[in-house]
Amino acid sequence: MKKIFKHPLILSLLIIFSLIFLNQQGWLNSVYNIFFKSSSFIQENIFQASLKTNNFVNFIISIKNLEQENVELKNNNLNLLSEIVKFKEIEKENEILREQIGLPLEESSKLILTSIIGKDSSDFGKYFLIDKGKKDGIEKKFVVIASGNLLVGQVIEVFDSFSRIRLITDPNSLVNARIQDSGITGLIKGGQGSDLIFDLLPQGKDIEINSVVVTSGLSGLFPAGLLIGQIEKVVSSKAQISQIAKVKTMVDFNKLDKVFVIIR
Repeated sequence: MKKIFKHPLILSLLIIFSLIFLNQQGWLNSVYNIFFKSSSFIQENIFQASLKTNNFVNFIISIKNLEQENVELKNNNLNLLSEIVKFKEIEKENEILREQIGLPLEESSKLILTSIIGKDSSDFGKYFLIDKGKKDGIEKKFVVIASGNLLVGQVIEVFDSFSRIRLITDPNSLVNARIQDSGITGLIKGGQGSDLIFDLLPQGKDIEINSVVVTSGLSGLFPAGLLIGQIEKVVSSKAQISQIAKVKTMVDFNKLDKVFVIIR
């Protein structure tokens, strides 16, 4: 008999059958009650801990979702801003074109609207870079104007997709010009800053302050009638064979961002 109880399998079976018998008789109910009471506290804590864990995980997920939504909203805002900027640029170009339509130019000429992509201003030279070049039909010596037929300068270098413009305020710039009302002619040269010098004005001629100066067209390089500026000051001396006048340009080169190239 002792050998039977020493056998593990037989012993296990006896224990199982004994428990089944006791359970059927209801003698294990008190044991169950004690077990459930003692384990209920642990189960409740485990349940609460699992709830907190789930809530924390959901909180982390919601933060990530909010971050993703913020990124998407920022991208959408940037796209909208880009579209608004693009529409404003188109509207601005259309306004410039409307202002320029109807102004007198030679029948064989046409205009190309360009954007200024670079500026260089120093004591040695004043230049702009524009976003049009050989592929757009631009060549050296083509004249550049701003909206309103305001003379800006002349093309001096041309590349495939951009060109270099010498401004009329550059010391090396020379433009044949005339005073619009009186017809007095002379030569416009670049001066200090944005000032222009009106040289070779004949002595003995009355030159009025604020008189409008335009291109004369004498050299053939610049079309006649382009607006240059207004007489600001006259310097006259009997010792000189000609008068000199200071001309204030009507172009604000610091704010200029769009120009026309006259294709001839």
